[in-house]
Amino acid sequence: MGHLVEDITGKALRKIKIGTTDDTGAHRLNRLYCMAFFIVLTLFTSAKQFVGEPISCWCPAQFKKFHVAYANAYCWIKNTYLVPFEETLPVEHDDRNEREIMYYQWVPVIFAFQAFMFFLPRMFWKHWNGYSGFDLKKVLKIAEDAAYESPDDRSEKIGHLAVFIDRWIAVRDCIVSKTKTLTKIKEYIANGGFHHGNFMSVFYLITDFLYFANSLGQIFLLEAILGNRFLYVGPDFLKLMFESKKWEDMARFPLVTYCDFDIRQLSNLQRWTVQCSLPVNLFNEKLFVVVWFLLFGMTLLNGIHLIWNIITFCLPWRQHEYVNKYLTFSKPKHYSSIEDVRQKDLVDKFATHYLKRDGIFVIWMVSANTSQVLASELVQTLWVNYCQKPAIQTYINLQDGERQC
Repeated sequence: MGHLVEDITGKALRKIKIGTTDDTGAHRLNRLYCMAFFIVLTLFTSAKQFVGEPISCWCPAQFKKFHVAYANAYCWIKNTYLVPFEETLPVEHDDRNEREIMYYQWVPVIFAFQAFMFFLPRMFWKHWNGYSGFDLKKVLKIAEDAAYESPDDRSEKIGHLAVFIDRWIAVRDCIVSKTKTLTKIKEYIANGGFHHGNFMSVFYLITDFLYFANSLGQIFLLEAILGNRFLYVGPDFLKLMFESKKWEDMARFPLVTYCDFDIRQLSNLQRWTVQCSLPVNLFNEKLFVVVWFLLFGMTLLNGIHLIWNIITFCLPWRQHEYVNKYLTFSKPKHYSSIEDVRQKDLVDKFATHYLKRDGIFVIWMVSANTSQVLASELVQTLWVNYCQKPAIQTYINLQDGERQC
């Protein structure tokens, strides 16, 4: 068992090793660290169930050893029900069934499902980003390698990246026939968004929303599964800490429950009611308190990240401001930081008509995964290449002629 857990953990850690990725730190926190956290919880709770006694029932004296083992196994499988000591046991079996606790056997499965849910938005992003026609991860890998090269080699690699991005923009801006895009809904969405220059950025925002919806949805999912007012676990825990009370006062995960089972003796059925202890709930209580704080913290972080990215990608003035920041930093050819209507118009054309949202998204990803210095050099090279285009040269010469007049 120990070798199996060690082997699984080793493979998981190798998968978690971070290299070049095509997302940001907030996404990695969800799909790597949160997923790894719930995988560890899955292994831990599984070990607690299969190593040791997760349930122990107080059986009558006439029960033999194998009777006690049968009662423990049966009550673990069938579920137990909770009746506080200050209350009497309900006479009706339906009333007892309404008090059943049905989650403690499935805690490892719940944690495994949560781990998968934290990785699910990543699968969505990887699938749909493949339709953009842009290998973002490879571009980021080249940019990351260029950051550690000599100035000449770095400039050469950045030049290659700029040429690749320029060709990708040229393909993106070409016209595609409607008959091709209408063959499938998937192709329609892919081609339509791609040729409008907002495909990657839109699906990145959708992925952002999925991470937020996942962390928020898991809170309500646990509330529905556990049925023990999970929404208020965190505030109640903090209240206990400030009032210096014991964990047991939370009464969310009961340690003592009851179980009914029938034993057939010849033609008679005899019902037994036994009192059981659930040592496993002692650990579940602590784990779910930590899970509550994790889910609420990730919901807050993902919500802020989503709102900020919506502002960044959807407001036109933010795109101009973002590009202008790097141009002001590098001051390339054909650019002047002096306030000028014509200069502002050219930057707007570069940002909104040439780069568009997807081009700015690529620069933003380069900045987030490497450095702002390298991103500014990439913007500078793209700007110079853009200004050398015949149409833009004509526009620049026309504006220079108007200035001289």
